[in-house]
Amino acid sequence: MKNRFYTLALAPLLFVACNTPEASTPAPVAQKVEATTTIMETQPVVTSNTNVVKYVSKPIVIEQGMLHIDGFMGTLKPTLNSALKQDKTQEIAMGACTSMAMQMTNDYNNISPNAKVKRTALKYRNPANKPDSTDKNVMYRLQAVNDGKPVAVDMGGTYRVYKPLKMKQKCLLCHGDTTQISPKVQKMTQAKYPHDLATGFKLGEFRGTVVSEFQK
Repeated sequence: MKNRFYTLALAPLLFVACNTPEASTPAPVAQKVEATTTIMETQPVVTSNTNVVKYVSKPIVIEQGMLHIDGFMGTLKPTLNSALKQDKTQEIAMGACTSMAMQMTNDYNNISPNAKVKRTALKYRNPANKPDSTDKNVMYRLQAVNDGKPVAVDMGGTYRVYKPLKMKQKCLLCHGDTTQISPKVQKMTQAKYPHDLATGFKLGEFRGTVVSEFQK
């Protein structure tokens, strides 16, 4: 496993990106009130015209972020898929996700000095994956669109790229309808994560994101 991380660490980071957002023209007071009302009545979907999140449209920024995300997911997915194949009760997979996923995230970040990856969701299981305010705003937008396309955000000195994840059939074994999840898996989950939010998903729904943050 470590050899695979070292291989990833040697992958050249060939992209350099910058972005200077255009200043938006202040809207009349009446328009501002109307826009605020609309957001309050629905999920707080954020657009590139707001002062909350500054979206970046340059493809090269997406490409650089996806380089790190794909590298990380290329190590995580095989591990979880292998665990699922070994045990049809999903107990091994649950144990692998609990004990290995966060460690694999930390290991990847330790060998990637200029970029960090993380997993986060609106309905998260591990408190370590709790989203910050920017994460939440971006995920509300991704959830509303649910097209699977990554987006980039200007964080000031860094960029963040968000890769949305959809709920797959095999993921429902631990994150689907609680009446369909194995009692043993539910017991394991409750013991490890007593405040778990990550159940009740349906096939194809927005699950969460993998995020890459890197310096400009």
